[in-house]
Amino acid sequence: MIPSFNQYKMTTNKILIAISTILFTVLSGFAQQAELHINNNSDRTMEIKIMRSGSNGSSSLHSRLTIKPQSSGTKYFPTTGYFYLKIKASRYGRPTVYTQGDPFRVYVGDDGYDVLTISYSIEESSLDPMSGETISQAEFEKD
Repeated sequence: MIPSFNQYKMTTNKILIAISTILFTVLSGFAQQAELHINNNSDRTMEIKIMRSGSNGSSSLHSRLTIKPQSSGTKYFPTTGYFYLKIKASRYGRPTVYTQGDPFRVYVGDDGYDVLTISYSIEESSLDPMSGETISQAEFEKD
C-alpha cells in the first residue's frame, strides 16, 4: 500500500518534532555552564593550566588557556568542582615566572551557575611580580 500525502506529512511532522526535542534537550544542557573570565593586565603572555582538585589530594588537567598581554580569555565548566590555576607568565628579556593559585570552587546547578573573574597585573620590578605560591618550571609542567 502506498502512503497518502497526509500520512507522509504526518510522519514528517513527527520527525521534525523529535529532532526539535532532541536539539532543545542537548542545547539546554550546554546552557548551564559556569564561566571563568581571566584578564591579563600585564605585558606578559600567560600560559594557564586549569587544574581540577581531586578528593584525595590528587589533581588532573581540566583545560589550558593562553592569554596574550593586555588581553582576556574565558573557560567554561559543565559541572561543579574545585579547581586551581598553574600560571606561566613570560616576556622576552625577562625571567619567566611560574605560580600556582589558591583553590576555588565552581558551582553549576539547576538554580544557576557561577561567573568568576580573575585579573592578573604584574608590575615589573626586582620583587616577586605575582602573588600566590611560586612554583618551579617542573611543577608547572606536571598535569
